[in-house]
Amino acid sequence: MKKFMVSGFMIILIVSLGLVGCGNDGNNETDHTEDPEEYEATEREEDFEVTMEVISEANDLSVTASITYLGDEETIVIYHGGSIFYFNIYQQDGDFEYLGAMDAQLIWTELRQNEPHRVDIDYPILEELEPGTYEFEAEAVFSLDEEEIMDTQITIPVRVTITID
Repeated sequence: MKKFMVSGFMIILIVSLGLVGCGNDGNNETDHTEDPEEYEATEREEDFEVTMEVISEANDLSVTASITYLGDEETIVIYHGGSIFYFNIYQQDGDFEYLGAMDAQLIWTELRQNEPHRVDIDYPILEELEPGTYEFEAEAVFSLDEEEIMDTQITIPVRVTITID
């Protein structure tokens, strides 16, 4: 009988230690990746506001530029090349440089008052950037006059600098 009690005590002790070893320390965190880093810059000229957002998550880049009409009219038409934005990249600690170009004829876009018109900048070059510090530039270039585009051109650049590891 004594042998049975010692065996029972040993089983209870082993099970108890096993349960303590599997216990919860109160930390319910699971492995997680770092939160994405978000960078934003905004410039305003006349009745227009231009914003650029760069989001870096595990060095995957997402770049968005937007233009918002802040004037008195309900809508306004702007005239521009294939995109409202020229998109440029300048490496600050190296010699890499990417200059965007317009490759389409004149088009127009209607902007609604206080509603951002967003353009995702989806260039393959974003995936090829080496580690370093880069200045991203989105330059809104447009006109309000279809007949006198060159003489009435509005240019609003916005820049964000980030480091890619």
